Parts: sequence; structure tokens; C-alpha cells
Amino acid sequence: MRLGSNSDAKRGIRAEHGGITVEFAIIFPILMLLVFGIVDLGHAWYMRHLMSDASREGARYGTRYQTVGGSVNRILPRNLSPTVSDYLLHTWGLQALLPADANPQVALAGPGATETNTSILAGEDYIVTITAQKNWFVLGKIIPGFGDATTLSVTTTMTCE
Repeated sequence: MRLGSNSDAKRGIRAEHGGITVEFAIIFPILMLLVFGIVDLGHAWYMRHLMSDASREGARYGTRYQTVGGSVNRILPRNLSPTVSDYLLHTWGLQALLPADANPQVALAGPGATETNTSILAGEDYIVTITAQKNWFVLGKIIPGFGDATTLSVTTTMTCE
């Protein structure tokens, strides 16, 4: 038999067919971990982005100058109807936009949130903090020590008008 004959070439090609399958079987789990990890982290980024928008909207809602029925009596942020919390969770729709298991919470702080005198409210800081739970789809189950969930928190501070 001559070296480099046609039968040797065919045998070499057939011998490599199984190698491609084995290489794919080794690489596929790593590729899937990478894809699902990107999806998981992208979902966390999306949630944080929504929470950031909502906290800015809530701070703006609480700090703008609002009056009662066109009169000169200003409404304090803590007396708004709907409240800033209800406005963000239901009217703005944060609870519907986040996953059902996120359990978003809105906390109000700062002098603007506790002030009882409308004449000194202007210039006071109003702080809106939103926290929610991010349950990992894949990363928490595969990576040791990563945990099943992470608490995301966003804070916005604005000055009352």
C-alpha cells in the first residue's frame, strides 16, 4: 500500500468526525453557562434601570409644588394623594414591571419627607429609596457562594420646590 493513497485520506476524515462531536460536548455546557449568565445579569440590569427611573419619578412627584384646588395652600409631600409609594407601585406601574417575586419596597426620607411646615419646605431634601429582590435564574444555582438572590437598592435625592 502506498503512502498518501486515496484510502488513507478517507480514513483520516472519518477518524475526525467523532472528534467534532466530543469537542462540541465539552464546549456546549460552558457556552450555555455564558449565555444564561448574560441573560441573568441583563435581567438584573433591567430591574435596576426600572428602579432608578421609578425613584427619580417618585422624587420628582414628591418635590414639585402642588396646591389644593388652585388655592395658595401647598400640599406637603407626605399628604399627597396618591402617596409617593402608591404612585410608584401602582400608578407608575413598578410592581407590574418587576417580577412577581421582587417584592419592591419604597422608603421616603429626608427633611422634605418629614416636614410639617409648608413655609420652610422649599429647599429641603426629599429622598426616595427603592429596594427589590433579584432572584437569580442560573448564576445562583451554578456558582458556589453567589447566593440565590440579591437585594437591589436605588436612591434618589431631590430638593423640594
